[in-house]
Amino acid sequence: MRIKSTARFFLYAILVAMAASPAFALGEGNRNLLLIGLMGLSPLLVLRFKRFHKTDVWLGVFMLSLIAAPMLNQPQSMRWSTVLYSCMFCFTFMAYTRLLYFSRFTIHKYHKLLTYLIYAYFIVLLIQQFCVLTGLPIFNLSNYNPIEPWKLNSLAAEPSHSARIVALLMYCYISMKELILNRNYNLRKDFKSDKWVWLAFLWTMLTMGSGTAYVFIPIVLLKFIQKKNILPLILLLTIMLVVINSLGITAIDRTFKVFMATLTLNPEAIIEADHSASIRIIPFIILASMLSLKTMNGWLGHGVDYVSTFLSDFISGVPQGISGGGLFQVWIEYGFVSFALFVGFCYTLKKKDALTMIFWFMLVFSYGINNQIVWLCIILLFTNNYFNKLITFKKI
Repeated sequence: MRIKSTARFFLYAILVAMAASPAFALGEGNRNLLLIGLMGLSPLLVLRFKRFHKTDVWLGVFMLSLIAAPMLNQPQSMRWSTVLYSCMFCFTFMAYTRLLYFSRFTIHKYHKLLTYLIYAYFIVLLIQQFCVLTGLPIFNLSNYNPIEPWKLNSLAAEPSHSARIVALLMYCYISMKELILNRNYNLRKDFKSDKWVWLAFLWTMLTMGSGTAYVFIPIVLLKFIQKKNILPLILLLTIMLVVINSLGITAIDRTFKVFMATLTLNPEAIIEADHSASIRIIPFIILASMLSLKTMNGWLGHGVDYVSTFLSDFISGVPQGISGGGLFQVWIEYGFVSFALFVGFCYTLKKKDALTMIFWFMLVFSYGINNQIVWLCIILLFTNNYFNKLITFKKI
């Protein structure tokens, strides 16, 4: 019983620390110091809760490749702090898989936790909006620009992070509700019982002031694309557009301009559309043009933090040392071997439906490996798949 309660405590701690970044815990580079402290305990948890999982092999070999690739090909670039930080995320996932088994975590507890996290983002955002309205000091504030007073971060480091996390939480909430009900989620039938969750989700996404939210709302709603649901979805989207227009929110207009500019693959056009968004998009275009399997650097990488040595030359108005390019960064810095190992690891984790793949692409492939949102997505998709297999097995 003591093992079970200890495992459950640390499981909840990992999930909450991955899903939220309170302002008081943010360090340099928006790193979540609470999460880092918890990750520091992960090797001890792996040793305490002994249970092998097939993903351990993938992660073990991947961690070895992160160490071996720069040592073999670009030893002068080796930065142990960067590599060990990546290994801490890997060990945290390994600890989580063990905790999930030893805690006897149920789908109902998981579903309830997702609900509470969605509510938490909603409540903190409401408090922040009240503070802006009344001129009070803004609660839990980080990465705030007074020029855009209603662009608020809620429980994440910045508004765009909140948009991604809340959308992922809502997708997982709906997926688990389907497993609990043993049927597809029916927007008409189930909206009544879930109305407060939907209110929390839509209010947070529509009023946080982030253009990213308007990308992820349709992704979540893709879950309901069926002939019988098309009219309600059109009605819901119409209401959303009316509300956005009446509030004078310009984020959706920026999102559309960025989307159209991205189709041109022209960095200057993307920067002109939205400089902030361009910092996330342009590195993909640049690094994709550099990928190669014809050289040793292509297989073992150009060295740790190599991307940060040149990326600022391609994007105006950003500080030197900026990095990006998602998983392409892993390929460029550590080589194709490490890139392939990480993608192979991810492939073993998730249910292979289209919407899960979209979330994986948007929240894992589009980021580097040393990012909280990446590992939150990996952990939640793994947990979804865990319960999906568990319930399917019980039916058999």
